[in-house]
Amino acid sequence: MEQVAGTQPGHPKRRPTGRAGGNAATIETAPAPVSESQIRMVLDISRMLAVPTDLDVLLVRIAEACTELLACERASIFLHDPSTGELWTKVALKSPPIRVPDHSGIVGHAFQHNQVLQVLEPYRDPRFNSEPDRRSGFVTRNLLTAPLKDLDGKPLGVIQAVNKIAVPFSAVDVALVQLLSEQAGVAIQRHNLQQAAMEIVALRHEMDLARRTQEALIPKAAPVFPGYVAGGWTAPASTTGGDCFDLWKLPDGRLGLFLADASGHGLGPALVVLQARTIVRTLSDTDMDPHHILGRVNARLIEDLEWGQFVTAFLGFLSPDGRLQWSSAGHGPSFLRPACHEPVTLLDPPVQPLGVMSDWSDTAPPPTRVHASGSIVLISDGIFEATSESGEQFGIERVVRTLDDQPDSCKPGEIIAALRGAVRVWQGTSEPQDDQTIVVVQREGA
Repeated sequence: MEQVAGTQPGHPKRRPTGRAGGNAATIETAPAPVSESQIRMVLDISRMLAVPTDLDVLLVRIAEACTELLACERASIFLHDPSTGELWTKVALKSPPIRVPDHSGIVGHAFQHNQVLQVLEPYRDPRFNSEPDRRSGFVTRNLLTAPLKDLDGKPLGVIQAVNKIAVPFSAVDVALVQLLSEQAGVAIQRHNLQQAAMEIVALRHEMDLARRTQEALIPKAAPVFPGYVAGGWTAPASTTGGDCFDLWKLPDGRLGLFLADASGHGLGPALVVLQARTIVRTLSDTDMDPHHILGRVNARLIEDLEWGQFVTAFLGFLSPDGRLQWSSAGHGPSFLRPACHEPVTLLDPPVQPLGVMSDWSDTAPPPTRVHASGSIVLISDGIFEATSESGEQFGIERVVRTLDDQPDSCKPGEIIAALRGAVRVWQGTSEPQDDQTIVVVQREGA
């Protein structure tokens, strides 16, 4: 038997209907006025709510205040768990933990209908679950249940008062439990917002650490390689990027060139591309074949990456005499100008991106050569796929045209600046949608 509480203090008293299991609730006596101690208790809770505090401490205090304010034996505060669709007792005074479906029982009804419920004879109400009482020996005589609402009126949980000690719950009790439930709801909402803010701060801190780690692995300057000058630049589309490049001296005296691009951008791709870079650097100490190294990286990433993730990569080993042994896993094209005044040659990838298929071709692309005054330019797809305000891509042809427009005397830093400038003008006010990376290695003239 229950009443959907809507009565206010001073409402005329009601009489029994005389029907067992009927829907009308009974309030036998006129409600007593709110006492001074009750007012002080409500003000005390309001003060607690005004300053940040631990949620558990606050909810325990509200549950204790509920038993004092309403003169009842027990009080419980149920929170909603959206991931499981359950209501669970965050605070349960004098009661073991309870977890029930959010549509089950008296608490489920109050939560789903966002209503205050007064149940005067729980054992005669079909929604009441008497199993906990049967196991514990406790007798539930009456219940007053109210939803915990956020500032938008959305229920976040339920507060339930159990067993009014002297008389049935009154209209004053209804008003007081509504006040408590509103305060508890605001407290929970504030706590959730604080937790979300703290998570954002922690995530930003982690992203900043990842960014600094990534930046630390980018060469501050190209290694000294007689007869050559080199340079690189990268800019992530977010705090961390999925692009990575490297220039280093191999044990056999050759220059290592590496540029990789993990699908997507952000922290996840940044970790993936750094893993690929680490494996390449480790294997290059003992393995002299770029194509074979990329095959071994592919085998590793096949095991590690989730479906849909992949990495494109260019890896080249450049000898002092200009011989370039290289391979590309879905990356490119890359741009080779064998010598000044000669047209740019595109180095197209011979195999698929890393982490896509376990099959790997044993046939490496033939070596090429960088003659005196020649150069090789590696870029990520964030350059040639940069879009204008109308949505058109910058494209491979514009990259080649930009390279052709540079005088023979240009150094790597000037070539990088020219490409960056051309892309920036092309994008206009549009923000880059992908990470952008450029690496230039140039052989000095004879």
